[in-house]
Amino acid sequence: MTTANTSSDICSTPPSLGARLNAIADLVASAPEPYSHIWDCCCDHGYLGIHLIRQQLCGKVIFVDQVPHLIEELKPRLCEFASEHYDAIAGDAGQLRIDSQHRNLVIIAGVGGECMVDILSRLEVNNSLAQLDFIFCPTTSQYDLREYLANREFGLLYESLVTEKGRDYELIYAQGSCRSSSQPQVSLTGQLWDRKNALHSRHLKKLITHYQRCTRGEKAPRAQVILDEYLACWKRMSDISST
Repeated sequence: MTTANTSSDICSTPPSLGARLNAIADLVASAPEPYSHIWDCCCDHGYLGIHLIRQQLCGKVIFVDQVPHLIEELKPRLCEFASEHYDAIAGDAGQLRIDSQHRNLVIIAGVGGECMVDILSRLEVNNSLAQLDFIFCPTTSQYDLREYLANREFGLLYESLVTEKGRDYELIYAQGSCRSSSQPQVSLTGQLWDRKNALHSRHLKKLITHYQRCTRGEKAPRAQVILDEYLACWKRMSDISST
């Protein structure tokens, strides 16, 4: 016979992180100085934010999800922590007002690049994105996100590929603006490519194949523009690998 979990059972259960969330947590841990506030947007069950609090990787984690029942389910899991170390908001990440006096990191993962662009375009109405750091891990439509970041001259801190359950994800650690003349900008297709790396080749081939199919659909002109960018990226990667 099974019994219902008590609040103490919930609090003592450590969250399990997959490859994507582990990679994000490692980026936070490697930051040159801790963040005062980390905004865990689209937080789902809050596993990442709980890990960050447990590891004392920031002053405060603010969990944000637009699905109210997810936030209500999350709150009992936060009972082991002092209230000053977290907040949980059921709301739209695009409507947040972020105090730029703090050292802030905004994490957006678990949604597609188009959704991330929508969040950012509304977030910048009430906030200075130039004062914020971001970690993105889009599930799809990476190009749409990168195009937005490139057009607004986001500075690139780090990027990599992460594989989880057979799917490849781009991880982008960026600043809301380039803060030094030597800092690279986020690019349309990424600067991480190495053809000798099997993961890189596989991911880029998948993107090329996907947009080749899209050129036969309703958004063919847009798909062709993106396909040309990825084909050029493949050629650059091949040229570098052959030298």
